[in-house]
Amino acid sequence: MRRAVAAAAMLLTVPAIGRASDIRVAPVAIDPLPGARTTALTLSNAEQRPVRVQVRVMRWTSRNGADVLTPTSDVVASPPFSTLAPQQQYLIRVVRTAKAPPVGEEAYRVLIDEVPDPGRAQPGTVDLVVRQSIPAFFSDIPRRMPDVSWRIERSGGATALVGRNTGNRRLRLADLQLIAGSQQILARAGLVGYVLAGSELRIPLNPGTSVPNDADVRMRAVSDGGPIEVSLASQPRR
Repeated sequence: MRRAVAAAAMLLTVPAIGRASDIRVAPVAIDPLPGARTTALTLSNAEQRPVRVQVRVMRWTSRNGADVLTPTSDVVASPPFSTLAPQQQYLIRVVRTAKAPPVGEEAYRVLIDEVPDPGRAQPGTVDLVVRQSIPAFFSDIPRRMPDVSWRIERSGGATALVGRNTGNRRLRLADLQLIAGSQQILARAGLVGYVLAGSELRIPLNPGTSVPNDADVRMRAVSDGGPIEVSLASQPRR
């Protein structure tokens, strides 16, 4: 009886196996030429089975330094639903349908979601829903440049690195380091986020992180325009 109970307990504690589809998207960002209204994505199904996907476009803005996605009809994806055959590629058109010209640089996110197949459900497994989010930008401005100032902001016991972009182009930020004196107080590898045109990006520091007021705080990062290294103590406030 003890052995039976122990065996049942072991079965209950065995974790379910997660399975996710292998859907590949290219390019990883959409930035058509100024004035262009139509562009495209290529979806590739690397699975040995058909995969159904839904493609939507959301307007991408920033509120209080955080990303906000809202439904929009200004840019649409066609077709919105597709069944990707195994080892095949499909073209998805992304079209700006709004009649008014873009104001500055408009930012969107193209969301590609796998639609789960209930018929594939198996005991002990969990089918993970795959979502890919592709940034897309539309503008009529021939030459766009970001203009980002950085500051340390303290509020209510929390500390954050804040970037404010007064330029007319977003800034992509990756491989971020924040150094106070000789101490590294923040390090994030890979993509950190975007400072959208005319918006802020807020990057919270870990609770308890101490940033001396009189320290020469330096920021190092890699942007889509090249390496960045600035002294936050000398950055102008805007």
